[in-house]
Amino acid sequence: MRKLVLIAMLMGAGVMAANAQDWKSILSGVVKTVVDDKLTTGNSVVGTWVFVAPECQFESDNLLAKAGGEAVSAKIEQKLEPVYNKIGLDSCMLVFNADSTYTLQLKRATSNGTYSFDAESKTLTLKTKVGVSVKAHVEVLGSTMSLQFNADKLMSALQALTNLVSKINSTASAVNSLADNYDGLMLGFELEKVGDEQSVSKWGF
Repeated sequence: MRKLVLIAMLMGAGVMAANAQDWKSILSGVVKTVVDDKLTTGNSVVGTWVFVAPECQFESDNLLAKAGGEAVSAKIEQKLEPVYNKIGLDSCMLVFNADSTYTLQLKRATSNGTYSFDAESKTLTLKTKVGVSVKAHVEVLGSTMSLQFNADKLMSALQALTNLVSKINSTASAVNSLADNYDGLMLGFELEKVGDEQSVSKWGF
C-alpha cells in the first residue's frame, strides 16, 4: 500500500513538473516575443511623440559588459543631456503620419520630409526635403519609442534633420569622443506618445 501511495505521489509530482515546464515555456514565449520586438510595427510608429530623455544602448550585451555595464550607459546619457539642451532637442516634438510623412518641430525650428519603416531590421529611414536620408533603429513599447543612431552618425543625422548646423557643430566634439571610446555604441533618445493637443500644450508650440 505504501508503495502504491509513493508511486502516486511521484506521478503527481511528475505531472506538476510537466505543467510547470509548460507554463515556463509559455512565459518564455511571451518574453521572447518582446525581445524579438514583435511590437514595433509600421502602425506603432504612427503618432505624435515628444522628447523624454537621452538614451544610450550597445549593439550587444557583450559590448555593454565590456564597456562597464549600466553605470557607463548612465554616464553617457548624462553627457548627452547638455548637448541635446543646447540644440533644443529636449523640447522637440516628432510626428509620424500614416501617409509616411514626418514633422520634427523644435521651439525655433521645424523640418519635415518622408519616412519608411523596415520591419525586418526595425529601422526608420527619414528623408529630408532636400533628399538627405537618415537611418535610425526604432523600438516601440506601448507609449514609449526609442530612436537610436550609430554613435558616429548621430550628429550628422541631427544636423540633417534640424538644419541647426552651427549649434550642432559646436557640440559635435563631445559626442564624437564618446563614439571613439566605445565600440558598438548607439546614441539617441526616448520619446513619449501623446495626443496632439496635449503635446502642443506641454511644449508651447
